[in-house]
Amino acid sequence: MGVRVINRKMRCFLSLGFILVALHILVPYAISQPLFEVDRESFCKGVQEREPMSPFSGVAEIREGESVFLWMEIRAGERALTMLEAKKQMSIYHAWASGKGVTDIIDIGIKEKNWTEQAAAIRNQFKKQGFFTWRTYSAKRNFKEGRWYVSVLDANKRPVRKVDSGVEAFRPEIVIRFLP
Repeated sequence: MGVRVINRKMRCFLSLGFILVALHILVPYAISQPLFEVDRESFCKGVQEREPMSPFSGVAEIREGESVFLWMEIRAGERALTMLEAKKQMSIYHAWASGKGVTDIIDIGIKEKNWTEQAAAIRNQFKKQGFFTWRTYSAKRNFKEGRWYVSVLDANKRPVRKVDSGVEAFRPEIVIRFLP
């Protein structure tokens, strides 16, 4: 009788140990999954049919007062879909900054109207691919000449990374030069 009690206690102990190890492995993985990552991006002169038009390559030569756009396509997973299902919207921020600090924080996320109109297509893409994509952009004008960058932030205003880039925050840069 004593051996059976010990065996049951041992099995219970081992089962509990297995569960704790599994949680130790899986919980950090689930928590570390981002809401989304940037798949593609482009500084450009405009956006047409959800694609960048006249992209810049490192330097934007513009007239004073003209806009520069940062267009991007995000890749979002299950956490983002769950947020959209619950809140019917998901903020995505572009924080435009120069060496002097942040000048604009623009919410370019998925608004409730967009979610309502495209929820079925988003769910379908997620079901087929295990993720969904979303294209969005911000525009800025009234620049000072020099180096500018945009911090891409999630709904919790945490830095976002680029797909396949590791854990670094994604922060595209552009140099602004004024044409005479």
